[in-house]
Amino acid sequence: MRNIEIKIREIRRRKKITLDTLAQWSGLTKGYLSKLERGLKSPPISTLSKLADALGVEIAEFFKSDSPPVQCAVVTREQRRAITRDGVSFGYSYESIAYPKANRHMEPFVITLVPTEKETPIMSHQGEEMIYVLKGKLEFLYRQERYVLREGDCVYFDSGEPHRAKALDGKEAKALSVILSPRKVKKAGGEPRTASPGRKGGVKP
Repeated sequence: MRNIEIKIREIRRRKKITLDTLAQWSGLTKGYLSKLERGLKSPPISTLSKLADALGVEIAEFFKSDSPPVQCAVVTREQRRAITRDGVSFGYSYESIAYPKANRHMEPFVITLVPTEKETPIMSHQGEEMIYVLKGKLEFLYRQERYVLREGDCVYFDSGEPHRAKALDGKEAKALSVILSPRKVKKAGGEPRTASPGRKGGVKP
């Protein structure tokens, strides 16, 4: 599977979208997008969702394997595809675990939350999400409510609302995250997207 930054650049160029335009449509800064495409930044899941919406594709497009797609995908532990390299900057790293499946509607990831003293950013992205704790203990913030989740606990929520998860007790935590995003494919020749209200010149992810 090609690096995700290469996939993003290929899709953007194929659709003849400039970095300036993508920044406006996604609400991300041009500088951040440039670093992302050069492999200097790794995107959190919320950023991938914004980029998918702006580019008129599904998140799954970023994880397409170079191998022929299959209808029944079996991915072993060794075959997981690590997406992030600097996940500590936003509190977690994640692996794609269903990339061979063609035309999938859900996007499952194994997330590793790393202990950090830094305040991890609040996320939001269109759709719905489920998080099931596999190991450890984490704090889940949703809007203004805080929940402590332990191994075996599960939360299902509207991911368009502000949310965040972080590891507790100075120990690593692991979780299964499954995202369901609405189909928002931009029709050819459609009206250009505009930046989200209140965003001038883009914001950081």
